[in-house]
Amino acid sequence: MSQPTLSVIVPAWNEEKYIGRAIDSLRRAAQVYERERGCTAEIIAVDNNSQDHTGDVAREHGAQVVLEPVNNIGKARNAGVKAARGKYIAFCDADNQVTENLLVLIHDHLEDPKIAGGGTWIEPERRNFKISFFYFLWGIYVRGSGVGVGMMHCRKADFDSFGGFDETIFAAEDVQLAYDLKKIGAPRGQKFELIKKGWIITSTRKIDQTPLFTMIAKLVGFTFGLQKKIRSKQYCEHWYEKAAR
Repeated sequence: MSQPTLSVIVPAWNEEKYIGRAIDSLRRAAQVYERERGCTAEIIAVDNNSQDHTGDVAREHGAQVVLEPVNNIGKARNAGVKAARGKYIAFCDADNQVTENLLVLIHDHLEDPKIAGGGTWIEPERRNFKISFFYFLWGIYVRGSGVGVGMMHCRKADFDSFGGFDETIFAAEDVQLAYDLKKIGAPRGQKFELIKKGWIITSTRKIDQTPLFTMIAKLVGFTFGLQKKIRSKQYCEHWYEKAAR
């Protein structure tokens, strides 16, 4: 087996409905990556103690599967990185699909010495008023903070240097990663940047499951005492009960 340049980690909890299409889209992108850059990508699905056939479906679609028995998104992502062999790493949620050029763009991004890491543009698989309103609010946050998420990516050596994902966090761990990458990159003159010429297509299930008022209240609530709230599993129950994480 050839040494991969890029490792894509897919954390998954009870994701048998979605993970197959996520892996299929990543494999298509990996074929383009190999053809255009001569590099290989490995796909690692992390079964985060699923009660369904998530692991079996992931294997059937061609992913390597590792198990993380503790149901925590940070632990699942870190378990995937421990198994990763690539010098570059990227994270794709199990209910996402990716454009076929995205792994090429991530590779080129991380080949740039001025980049510490980044995320990608996000496109919902469908739109209505509530979905469009959520992404309008999210766009304001991204423009104001200079960070974003999507398919997060960085160099594995940098990720290891600051200890990976904070395993005391139950939500917004990808946002925290963005701030960690900005922090590590600043002394080196590197920036965190979003890729916009390729993107993820994400399911809207979390928004669909949440009443608009509740969604707004959660978003506003996170702006007050964020660090405490993202460490409260009770406050973050939406990500652990209504939506698979």
